[in-house]
Amino acid sequence: MDINLIALAIPVFFAMIGVEILIARWQGQTVYRFNDAITDLSCGIGQQVTGVFMKTAVFAGYLWLYGHARLFDLPEHHWAVWVLGALGVDFAYYGWHRASHRINFVWATHVPHHQSQDYNLAVALRQAWFSRVTSAPFHWPLALIGLPPVVFLVNDSLNTLYQFWIHTETVQKLGPLEWVLNTPSHHRVHHAVNPRYVDKNYAGVLIVWDRAFGTFEEEREPACYGTVKRYRSWNPIWANFEYWGYLLDEARAATSWRDRLRIFVAPPEWRPAYRPALPQPVEVSRDTFEKWQTPVGPGLTVYVTAHFVLIAVAVTTMLFIEDQATWAVLGTLGLPVLWTTVTWGALFEGRAWGVASEGARLGVLGVLIAVWGLHDPSGLPFAVGLLVVTVLSALWLLRFGPGWSFAATRAPAMT
Repeated sequence: MDINLIALAIPVFFAMIGVEILIARWQGQTVYRFNDAITDLSCGIGQQVTGVFMKTAVFAGYLWLYGHARLFDLPEHHWAVWVLGALGVDFAYYGWHRASHRINFVWATHVPHHQSQDYNLAVALRQAWFSRVTSAPFHWPLALIGLPPVVFLVNDSLNTLYQFWIHTETVQKLGPLEWVLNTPSHHRVHHAVNPRYVDKNYAGVLIVWDRAFGTFEEEREPACYGTVKRYRSWNPIWANFEYWGYLLDEARAATSWRDRLRIFVAPPEWRPAYRPALPQPVEVSRDTFEKWQTPVGPGLTVYVTAHFVLIAVAVTTMLFIEDQATWAVLGTLGLPVLWTTVTWGALFEGRAWGVASEGARLGVLGVLIAVWGLHDPSGLPFAVGLLVVTVLSALWLLRFGPGWSFAATRAPAMT
């Protein structure tokens, strides 16, 4: 089924980010940090790239249940079925979202979305790679009642698109709408680490689910963002595996099989009595809350910005051709994209291997472009253009690369 509303919305996402930056400046706010925003977007890019290879398998369960076990034949074109789909998808999202904060292995597939200590529209695009896997079973009841796949897919995409605009500090409370809809005010609470805000407001579109099930909290004091166990890295791939590493370490340290299994299904704050307690939410304020940061020079800013444009074009192209292209073609596009985002993170952190990795990436990219140009003469002008960009990038790397090491300000270890 060729439904990709997310790909169509990509230009709108970037336009709205630009508008948010202008509004924030007009309001006297600074809501973006370059390295944090690029890492947010890199997580989203990784989620879209890996999703190309995973979503068919994940959606297969819905299709099988709909084809073999549905209880009713709901008409695809009836307005009431679409309303049912919107409500059903939103309720399923609430159920999964609540579980993702209270069950460790589900939290591991969602935590990347919460790691940023900023709150802006780029954070909305900071999506986790494996959340589709854990959210899929929450949608299966919709297949059982006979919700047509196209109705589910469209409503699922619309639900996701709605949640983009609520990731902002530039919009304040919206009067009566606050009673019914999930708004920026409600979602700021959800992303906060202020003790009274932790594990509240799980809604997607309708805040009525939180009000009905006792998980609602109104925004009162300004929120501080991130996770209780802070993530200190700009690596978007490690963002998706860091918590899994923690769970495996805890399982190895457990003294019984019961605890080894329980760690994966317990809430994030749980630990066996014989293990040191995890840090608990503490009172925070905007005046005392310190965000993790590493310096970014102008040379690196210009370089990453230029390459981000190229990567965004590559990923958008990948999303539009995914139904026609072979996995070999998609892999040739996707793997360099992931490599690029990891290298950006290493450069932001001043890792010694960052410049070497970027140099190697440019070399491999140059070879691939040359082979493509020779193999497909019709694309030769475009290949030559990309090759020129690659060579200029290598020269820029040689000129500014040593200044990117930040040897005196290496990123501290994650805790």
